[in-house]
Order: sequence, then structure tokens, then C-alpha cells
Amino acid sequence: MKQAGFTIIELLMVIAIITILPVVVLSNFPQVKLQFALSRSAHAFAQNVRKVQDLALSSTPYKDSFNIVRPVGGYGIYVDINNLGNKKYIIYADALPANGQYDVADYVVVAVDLAASEPGVAIVGLNHVFLNKASINFSVPNAAASITQLDKNNTAVEIIFALEKDPAKTKSVFVSTAGLVEIQN
Repeated sequence: MKQAGFTIIELLMVIAIITILPVVVLSNFPQVKLQFALSRSAHAFAQNVRKVQDLALSSTPYKDSFNIVRPVGGYGIYVDINNLGNKKYIIYADALPANGQYDVADYVVVAVDLAASEPGVAIVGLNHVFLNKASINFSVPNAAASITQLDKNNTAVEIIFALEKDPAKTKSVFVSTAGLVEIQN
């Protein structure tokens, strides 16, 4: 007569598998967490580019901290590894008379700090521009895109995000003068 049930060996094997699986997952958790931070940083940057493009297209007026409406000629993102460092970029409103790039007369909408939002991630390079800096600007009202410091034969800037502890792991955001935004590994 055969009885239904589990043998002690089968029960021990199931317990061993259930015990080993979380150990494997948890041992790799810090690296997985950093990979997600890298992805979030690149996607947040691309989303911010689309946001400034939308602000320019909708001709949204800029309201300063005193709730005063300031006329602007466009919106943009400014990245400067040499002066801002590799953890910051600025979302700005291009004050009139607009010059299509960030300068001291422009209004800072938001200063994004990766050290606060995504520790362990840095902007390690800008390709196709001079001096590791660029203003990606969208003018009002047609959201025409312009990129300062762009190399002569290029139509897009590449912003490279990487993990500080493993610079070989990168994500790149490409922004073209046609206003297209693309994320690549």
C-alpha cells in the first residue's frame, strides 16, 4: 500500500532552494540598485529635455519666485562639467532678448543635483561639443532646437551618464537639433 506525501529528502531540497534563492538575489542588490539609479538618471534627463521642449512649444511664461511673470524667448537645459561639476545641470528660461543659450541673465527654473537625487551616478562626458559644455535650447513659440558648442559636422549632442564605481556601465542621452531625444546603453 502506497501512501501519498513528501519524503524528508524532498522537503529538505525545497527548503534549501527557498533559502539559497534570496541569498543570491540579496548579494547582488547593491549593484542592481545602482543600475536602476543610472537608468533613472538618463531617463529623467531625457524627460527634462522633453519638458523644456514642451514649455517652449506651449509658450509658457516663466513665473519667478515672487510670482512675477517674466517674458522669455525659450527654455533649455545647460550642462557644464567643468564649471557645474559632473553631478549638476540647470533647467533655465532664456530671458529676453533671448540668445539661445544659458547665461547669467537667464532664469534658473531648476538646478538638478544628481548627488541628491541619484547618488553614485555622474555625467562623465559630452560628445560632439567643445569644452564639455552645452546649452540645449528650444525657442518660443515653435520650439526650434539649438545646441551651443556643437561640433561643425554634428547634429546631436550625447550626454553620457555612468556609475562612479564602475565607469564602464553607461547610459547615453542623444539630443538632436531636430528636437529628437533618444536613450542608448
